Amino acid sequence: MSTDNFIDARKLIFKPFQHPLRPPDETGDSGSLEFAVSKTDADEQYIVKRGDTYPEITCNEFMYYKVASVLGMYTQDVKLISGSKEYHRAAAIRYVPNAREYEIDSSTEENLRAFLGYEALYVILNEDDSHEYYLDGRGLLFKLDNAASFTVQQTTIMLFEGNPIGRFFIPDINNPLNAVGYDYYSLMYDAFLKKHGKGAVEAYLSAIRRFAELDETVFYEAYGDLEKLYPQALGHYYNDCIRIRKDTCRKFLTEIGKG
Repeated sequence: MSTDNFIDARKLIFKPFQHPLRPPDETGDSGSLEFAVSKTDADEQYIVKRGDTYPEITCNEFMYYKVASVLGMYTQDVKLISGSKEYHRAAAIRYVPNAREYEIDSSTEENLRAFLGYEALYVILNEDDSHEYYLDGRGLLFKLDNAASFTVQQTTIMLFEGNPIGRFFIPDINNPLNAVGYDYYSLMYDAFLKKHGKGAVEAYLSAIRRFAELDETVFYEAYGDLEKLYPQALGHYYNDCIRIRKDTCRKFLTEIGKG
């Protein structure tokens, strides 16, 4: 177990957290959130998403952070939680105090490039959720809510656990693995090119290039730690998913003459 990927629940103080952009009676797709603070360092704070009902929330948030970090994108640290059955399959996402919503109309060039890079990753990882962008205290852009990605769903994990419901919804695991949404690569490229111009849209292509060149072996440690919480097949799925999308990125870049 890599200590870098886990945080011990016994070293944290937990309390409920209300999303500041949602009504008090609404929890959102990730369910009820919690706020966790280190018992020894008050500046070490996390938003906790629990995977009790939707176990894909934790593993997707964790793997998204790993991928974005390897691509050199500014993102918030995500850790798995150990030391507590209550927080089994929960994700601790580093909290950013005083964050404010990102407004593209008043964006700096640096943040626009970061935004377009994240939008490329949205396409690559088949995300199916909100586009939540924020600025931290230094004015740097980061993205939140990455739980619906990699085509990993609740039923995916049920399938790997041997639950017949999983097999009912996913009779062939190769279908989601190969559902790359290829048309979106060019659709988004054309839309960004029209709106932001050639200079800015290079950030979109840059993220696709970096993904195409990923060394997926850097994720092996993360897969090993996921095996402490999930079936081993899940790590293999992420590995295959990333490999297939690397090929997709190369195909797209070649077809538009940017390979």
